[in-house]
Amino acid sequence: MDSVEPATSVAGDENTSIWQTALGVSLVTLNVLMRLYCGIFMIISDCDETYNYWEPLNLIARGFGKQTWEYSPAYAIRSYLYLIPYYVVTFPLRDYIHITGEQLPDYYFFYFIRIFALSGFTCFSEYKLFRSVQRNLSSYAANWFLLFSTVSAGMSHAGVAFLPSSFALGWIALGTSFALDVLTLENTFASVWPSVKAITCFLFAGIFGWPFTLALGLPFGVFTLASRFQTDPLVRIVLLCTVVFVAMMIVLISVDSYIYDRTMLFVPFNIVLYNVFSVEGEGPEIFGTEPFSYYAKNLLLNFNIVAPLGYIGVFINPAFFGNKIRTLIGIGAPLMIWTYIFGNQAHKEERFLYPIYPMITLSAAVLTSNVFSELKRRVHYKWVIRATSTLSMMTVIAVSLLRVVNLIENYSAPITSAQVFAEVAKNDSSVTIKNVCVGREWYHFPTSFFLPDTYRLKFIASGFDGLLPGDFPEGVPLTKAASKYPNGMNTRNIFSPDKIVELEECDFIIDNSSPVNHDNGEIQFITIDNGTPVVIEGWEKVSCEKIIRPDGNHKGVGKLLYVPQAFRNYIPYDIEYMYYCVLKKEG
Repeated sequence: MDSVEPATSVAGDENTSIWQTALGVSLVTLNVLMRLYCGIFMIISDCDETYNYWEPLNLIARGFGKQTWEYSPAYAIRSYLYLIPYYVVTFPLRDYIHITGEQLPDYYFFYFIRIFALSGFTCFSEYKLFRSVQRNLSSYAANWFLLFSTVSAGMSHAGVAFLPSSFALGWIALGTSFALDVLTLENTFASVWPSVKAITCFLFAGIFGWPFTLALGLPFGVFTLASRFQTDPLVRIVLLCTVVFVAMMIVLISVDSYIYDRTMLFVPFNIVLYNVFSVEGEGPEIFGTEPFSYYAKNLLLNFNIVAPLGYIGVFINPAFFGNKIRTLIGIGAPLMIWTYIFGNQAHKEERFLYPIYPMITLSAAVLTSNVFSELKRRVHYKWVIRATSTLSMMTVIAVSLLRVVNLIENYSAPITSAQVFAEVAKNDSSVTIKNVCVGREWYHFPTSFFLPDTYRLKFIASGFDGLLPGDFPEGVPLTKAASKYPNGMNTRNIFSPDKIVELEECDFIIDNSSPVNHDNGEIQFITIDNGTPVVIEGWEKVSCEKIIRPDGNHKGVGKLLYVPQAFRNYIPYDIEYMYYCVLKKEG
């Protein structure tokens, strides 16, 4: 997104400055609106987010929730300290309810956290990195970065996800913004505080978020040691960062040791131990392995042309353009280190790449801005370059936004359907516990924040033969619920029958209309008659919404991109849907 070529006159300089300011304000506004939109409408794309983070947060906030084996005190590879700040964020909403006496559905807390703590923090980190790129690289690169980051499908769902990898994404972006301020800074004393801020951000990402993201701070750490070796500024940086590191460790160990009731518990160590040093039959590989092409496809889907530009920029930016140190240490090296580490892991998941999303968009932005700047200097007809730049910008925006809308249009039924429980509860004065049961749809359930206080999520038998979450103990303090050793938990994904209930215990059922496997004991609750969902006897329909069928016969681009109705006669868009329904027991 290049600017108009600056003129030599003062008036021309002023016009260019005004244009750049207006463009920057427009991009920041677009970023804020996009993050707000995603905070409200974006899907939950990973069941790990639901059961490992939203459910234990619901325990902290409301006293009940599902418990995975990762939260068993026997393994303790999830930190409660990570959850507590998100509970604190809800205090203003709690105060509002207390002061006004207004009864709000509990899923308001879900959206409050999403908008202010998740999307809000992502938005803030993007802005800080945008401003740093303006200062240290160029306003052109900063504009392209914020555009790529704002509209990309990858950032749209990663930036709102309640996951340590998303938490790390934000802190890595902040750390990079401070690192760019330091790189090539001649005044070494002036680099002390920016260096401490950068390293602190990387430590936050790794210690309070995901320990593996400490690797992303290595290039800047090595640069700091090498460039400040045997100088007073380095001593100050090391001392200050040591104090910060020790303080973080004390807080993390103290909080988790207290809640889990285990002496000197260091959760990041348990995470590394499980993921790197597991014995045969344990570890992440038991949940599936993928080739490297899995990440390549995901990046193309989430960033389209921006992804290859980002990786090409790793090599082109330092070699042929200015700011070699900044682009190499601040952008390229972390991106390639992370890609190498996780590209070589057998078990791959989309969320593992979240921490480098800012690096991908920033590297692509630097390359794009430099390419168009070079072309403008070399090509006589400037309007051709401006037209090409504008066309490129519009294409990226269109393809990216169509992917974002596709995710929301075709996959949001689990979140929107779950809101009906609050409406149902309004007409039910009973204080008896109601069971909301899921079978094969267990992995789509959003979070117990969508359930009223007297509703509980339960599992029934289905074709899934792995380990399902259990229930945290209720009616006891958090420390008692978290420190109790649950039955049936294991690290081998072995099915535990005590995690399921009989159908007779269910007051509600969540299921879809796709054919079931009767050999696995599944029941066909919903069939389709002339395009209308029909419910089996004994149950009544509360809500039914369309959701894309995973194994459906899809043709054209419809499964990947949303195509507006007016264009579907010209662009192949044949999508097979199924119904996602909430059913209530009759009587």
